[in-house]
Amino acid sequence: MKKLILALAMLPLTAGFAAAGQPLTDKQMDKVTAGFNALAYADAQGLGGESSIVTTFTATLSKVAPFARATMLEGSSTLFVSVGAAQSSTVVTTYSPAPIPGTSP
Repeated sequence: MKKLILALAMLPLTAGFAAAGQPLTDKQMDKVTAGFNALAYADAQGLGGESSIVTTFTATLSKVAPFARATMLEGSSTLFVSVGAAQSSTVVTTYSPAPIPGTSP
């Protein structure tokens, strides 16, 4: 309950806002092109079976970008290129632990 009260008390201090200085004109909006890049990694490790370690790694990439633009009379058209890729690998390593010194099997 104490944590909830502290969180609620901190909320006004952490909240903020952003305001635009001025709206874009029609000419500026005509020059705006959309596009994005996204890159993600995932890494996991675990124990599997007897004396084995499992490691998995995955990476993904997505990209959308303007490729070509054509203007005719009052209209224009933009061609976008979209690329997506993913790669994943899993490695299983087994090991034989050394015996504890001074003990016999």
